[in-house]
Amino acid sequence: MYSRLVLLLCLNYGVVVEVLGQNSLGSRLLDLGQHNVFPESVTLSGFSSGGTFAQQLQISYSSLFSGIASFSHAYYRCGPGNGTEADYDNACTIVGNNPVAYDPDRALADIRRYEREGVIERTRNLRNKKLYLYAGSRSSFFNLDQSLGAIRVYEPLIQNIDAIKIRVQDAEQLLPTANFGRACRLNAQNSFFLGNCGFSGAYEALQFLLGDAIKQPPAPLRPNPRNFLRFDQTEFFYGIEGNGDHFMDTIGYIYVPRQCYQRRCFLHLYFHGCLTGREFNGTRHLVNSGYLELAEANDLIVLAPQAVGTGPGGENEIGCWDTYGLTGPNYVATQLGAQVTVVRNILTRILGGDGFQRQNPSQGQSTLNGIGGY
Repeated sequence: MYSRLVLLLCLNYGVVVEVLGQNSLGSRLLDLGQHNVFPESVTLSGFSSGGTFAQQLQISYSSLFSGIASFSHAYYRCGPGNGTEADYDNACTIVGNNPVAYDPDRALADIRRYEREGVIERTRNLRNKKLYLYAGSRSSFFNLDQSLGAIRVYEPLIQNIDAIKIRVQDAEQLLPTANFGRACRLNAQNSFFLGNCGFSGAYEALQFLLGDAIKQPPAPLRPNPRNFLRFDQTEFFYGIEGNGDHFMDTIGYIYVPRQCYQRRCFLHLYFHGCLTGREFNGTRHLVNSGYLELAEANDLIVLAPQAVGTGPGGENEIGCWDTYGLTGPNYVATQLGAQVTVVRNILTRILGGDGFQRQNPSQGQSTLNGIGGY
């Protein structure tokens, strides 16, 4: 239902796009290599399903990431996890028909269970880690309880209220920008789910996560096409458990400022949302998101892995990240998840060496009988 509603709305809007050299940005394909980054300051963020996926990746490998930002999202492990979009909609969105929302305490209970089973890293790694949340009160897909349910999941794990920043705005379902798209309160589906909200969500989030190391980009600055590269994601499609499905695109993006070849830089992962990946919009969402200017103005590498949909008639027509069990019952909530595994493989290459061994390998591979503890 979520995907059908989005597709219907998109057909009713013309497309207005501001892109920088769409034919040149992302035109070079490379074999991804190692980069000199600060390993203790790797951060991640995402929009919509990408925001939820970012939470699931961080909780799976909590020792790796120093902070996270999530925009217009649901929370970690929301819903039954049975791979059926309608059931996820009913439990975790306002698109569904279920009047009783999923309880974040159930997600927190799952985290405790996964930790005991050794399929996520120890939750003590999350203490004092920074969390930035953005939610729009006009969202067509998530109400505030659903988006801010992440607080109930994370606060007992972070155990430091000063490490959490929340912005609630009179906004639709979107990623906020300083100057791109329609007014923040209006539907943003004709501008790649980017809204002109009077501030850059990318900057506000990264400045909170990394502090004074992140500076506001000057107004005229635009991304350098030579620094925006495509890489082959297919070489990272290994080690996938379950049915082998992963719904990852063949191509991913990475933005590397020139100075990051000469000195150590920060690494940030950004995950697109539904209908905003390469499959649907090319680089338009990413180019206009504010993340690339931020990278160019700072010592910041931005990695943007890409997911794909199932095609017409499937359970994920619109290219969302797997937040409801499409890739199998272990989906992305743990280290067993297919998409988590692919992104882990990519990070292994960038950081150099395998820093992703399971925390309790002596326990072997845990077989989870469904997700949600019921």
